[in-house]
Amino acid sequence: MSKRFAAILSVLFAAVGFAAPQQEAPKPAATTTTAAQAVPDGGMPSWVRPETPEQRKTRLGTPEDPGLDPDLKRIWGRFGHPMHISKYERRLAVYDTGDETTVRPLGMVNFAYEIYQQNAKYVWVWIPEMPPPEKLAELLQPPVTMNEATANYWKSVRPQFVSLTPPAGKKVVRFQEASDGLPVGGSWRSALAAADMNEDGFLDIIAPPERGGRSTTLPSIFLGDGKGHWKLWEAVQWPRSLDYGSVTAADLNKDGHMDLAFGVHLRGVYVFLGDGKGHFTSSDEGLPHKFPTRRVVVSDIDRDGNPDLVALSEGPAAIMSAGGRLRAYLNRDKAKRWEEYEIADPSLQIGGDWLSIADMNGDSLPDFIASCVFQGSNQIVHLSEGKNKWKFVFSANDDVLPLSSIYTANTAGNFSSKKRADAIISYTRVWESSVDPRVVPQPPLITVSNIDRLTYTDKGLKREPIVRWGSNLAVSGMATGDFDGDGNDDVIYTRFDPREARILLGDGKGGFTEVGVAGMELLQNMNYDVKVADVNGDKRPDVIVMFETSGMTALSDRDGAIRVFLNRGAEAVSTTKTAAQ
Repeated sequence: MSKRFAAILSVLFAAVGFAAPQQEAPKPAATTTTAAQAVPDGGMPSWVRPETPEQRKTRLGTPEDPGLDPDLKRIWGRFGHPMHISKYERRLAVYDTGDETTVRPLGMVNFAYEIYQQNAKYVWVWIPEMPPPEKLAELLQPPVTMNEATANYWKSVRPQFVSLTPPAGKKVVRFQEASDGLPVGGSWRSALAAADMNEDGFLDIIAPPERGGRSTTLPSIFLGDGKGHWKLWEAVQWPRSLDYGSVTAADLNKDGHMDLAFGVHLRGVYVFLGDGKGHFTSSDEGLPHKFPTRRVVVSDIDRDGNPDLVALSEGPAAIMSAGGRLRAYLNRDKAKRWEEYEIADPSLQIGGDWLSIADMNGDSLPDFIASCVFQGSNQIVHLSEGKNKWKFVFSANDDVLPLSSIYTANTAGNFSSKKRADAIISYTRVWESSVDPRVVPQPPLITVSNIDRLTYTDKGLKREPIVRWGSNLAVSGMATGDFDGDGNDDVIYTRFDPREARILLGDGKGGFTEVGVAGMELLQNMNYDVKVADVNGDKRPDVIVMFETSGMTALSDRDGAIRVFLNRGAEAVSTTKTAAQ
């Protein structure tokens, strides 16, 4: 920022009148003045150190001495430049410039000026005079500094800062809430699981511990009756307390009973082996407890017939143990111990609350789609290159994986082929303020939220945009299911602007139409996941959503919840009605 531009801005800031607590300013040393005027309010003003009349004259550089109470409207010719003197209350000033002759007269504003004089109550400073209006526009225009390569990049991505709306479908998917017995308060994040834990033939809901403030930090199991009613399983015996995060369910030791794996915030991965009667025992040998993660998923990574665990780092954290941010824990001795295996190179910056596993390249081995909260890192897709070997998809340009983005919720399914799975990713990105609009015009949208499809082809990974809108609020929940019963995979996602769930109906060939969702009212609170499961056994995918509290308040005031929405099927409606749903 140029000095002249800073001076222009300072004129605007000079009108600010609110107070902010500041450090006590140093006492100025006594000096002399040549002007015989009344002493201003606050006492005899002085400069920052003693000076003789000759030294004062040299410092001022004006034809005459402005005096003790200078005219604040007068323009002074000072060393060949027009300047005026402004007066500020000392209680607002901050003396932290490293130069005793300058001060930030308004501490909340990061502009410093040369001191004319000061007393116990006020400080007077020299302000460069604002140029004439006809010169202002010229001065505000910085020189063009963008090189050709940078300009060409922003020209190429500019079309992706424009709204994109998929075709409107002629259906609406209807849901009916069935949350009886589930929490209507608290703080529930990040990901839950659905499984038959008590072996009565009905799916149950397993929730990780609430986030913060509970008297206990234990998971919760809500037993389902197959009709949309739920009851807390109070007889459960947990081996230890945890913290919030994610939970996934699977028969890890192959004894016919469901077990649980937890990704615990700032702590690591924990496994509880179940007996189908509510009794759980820990199986932690080989699992990390200094690996900050909020997402653990199950997959047979090494193809030995035993389900393994995959954990993704939640992002930057001081307690991060040595190793990569995407790790597998191979199941050994029927889940009695676990063997760590690095999936991603430790140098890669990835991490977040979302992780999907799918066979994208058709080699019958699992591939990984991660989220990433590291701005600028796009190393989110890791494709298999043989057994127990993966390589991230390198994308140096915007064609495959966008740069300067934050990657959030993702899912996978057979959206364009029955042989290979596609990934659906969501991300936000921002148009750089440093892009000179004289070289590349500013696009219609400055911040965009995106949903794209990633497909593996003979030429590598290909990205196809699906929907895009102006927002800095990322998609926080996404899942796959055949919601309209046509045999093709669809996508459900949650958004905040407006706050609603939307469904992208797939045609099995990579295309989507967006349809309305009726009967599913989302809380304004944050959700970090959407779980799809057939909880009532009618062969339709139902939806479960956990909501975090809107604020970390007292226990009685927290307004999070867990809600279930039963899929009542899709019905044909007009395009106009669908768009309005």
